[in-house]
Amino acid sequence: MSSLNNLSYHYCCSAHAVMLKYRISMLKYIFNRRKYPLFYYSNSKGGLTESREIFKQMKIRKFVKHNGSFYFSLNAPHWPSKAYDRMAANGGLNLVAAGTSLKHHIDNAIIGITRQCNYKCVHCYELYNLNKKDSVPVEKLFEVTAKIQEYGVGIVTFSGGEPILRYNDLIKILERVDHARSDFHIHTSGYGVTQERAEKLKAAGLRAAGVAIDHVDPKQHDAFRGFKGAFQNAVNALRYFQNAGIFTYVNMCLTNEIIRTGDIYKYFDLMKSLKVGFVRWLEPKPCGAYIENEGESCILAEQERRIATDLFISANTGQNYRDYPVISYEAFTELPENLGCIMGGNSLIYIDTAGNVEPCVFLPVSFGNILDEDFSIIFDRMKNAIPNPLKKECPAVTLSHEIYNLKKKGCSLPVSYKEFRFI
Repeated sequence: MSSLNNLSYHYCCSAHAVMLKYRISMLKYIFNRRKYPLFYYSNSKGGLTESREIFKQMKIRKFVKHNGSFYFSLNAPHWPSKAYDRMAANGGLNLVAAGTSLKHHIDNAIIGITRQCNYKCVHCYELYNLNKKDSVPVEKLFEVTAKIQEYGVGIVTFSGGEPILRYNDLIKILERVDHARSDFHIHTSGYGVTQERAEKLKAAGLRAAGVAIDHVDPKQHDAFRGFKGAFQNAVNALRYFQNAGIFTYVNMCLTNEIIRTGDIYKYFDLMKSLKVGFVRWLEPKPCGAYIENEGESCILAEQERRIATDLFISANTGQNYRDYPVISYEAFTELPENLGCIMGGNSLIYIDTAGNVEPCVFLPVSFGNILDEDFSIIFDRMKNAIPNPLKKECPAVTLSHEIYNLKKKGCSLPVSYKEFRFI
């Protein structure tokens, strides 16, 4: 089977033809105010020009072309597409206007569709939900996905547990949702992915797959994931998805160890050889399995963060890495001097595998459960508590002690939002 992974990397400063075509496409937004009422070009409205400036500040100058479509970010639909147009209509390009009436758009909704998982990952944020009977029926998962699409969401990501372990229901959901409104991704360890399944997922409308690879050394990755063969499962899954024409990227837990040893550079070379579009770096947070095993020692040290930031900037702006994947480093983009923490529906929202609606995958605080209340009621409650991006240290770090003290006192996780003030 021939691969459908026609992939190339581009810099905004050099891809003149693509950028010209992109700017011309903006004209339909400008001249059709009825259809695109929240598209603004001017800085005074927090619009496209100011978003471009913040992108430059955040060192996001590189993008990916895959099978004729362009991917500027892992939090935006592919372009050109109806989903991208809808993002513009909902103010999704007004990045700095998050939390105001000028941005109704949710960038990424992550939905945990199953508690089942055969791995025992060192860092698992879903630790307390795993390997219990699935309690959210497929019809409810479809219903809440459709509801979030009504609000306006660019990316819907199905996660777990391991979402492939609920493969038949995953197919059912993908076949029913509106692909003109959002792109659909999955986050997977690679376990259970086959060529046949990848092709059926593509046929059902899956746009992209994020596969977890946390180390360049297979043995260390397997140990981190608590499953022998995890590394090979991940590599195989990438190949299967690519052969099916699905856009691929890698999710990586960015640890102190891989930076201190210098293996981060070997890792990036490996990602180049695997021909993925993006490498998403996720900084470890004191939650889930990490808080149980390592506490705050898992948090990235300042020196290691500087090394990672230097590589991130070089990879996304320098010619030495022109043939390498784009690095998506969300902890950098969400620094107080950049976008700030954009959880809680300002950019990100999470529904865990038990149906709890939470601001972020790393913050086990529930604003309600979709099995008990309508999503709209829960979402409004969350937005009232977190109306704007937080221009301060990550709440997953600052609130971790309080959350786990409540757990020690007998509270189940996630804890209730009533225990905290976010603003």
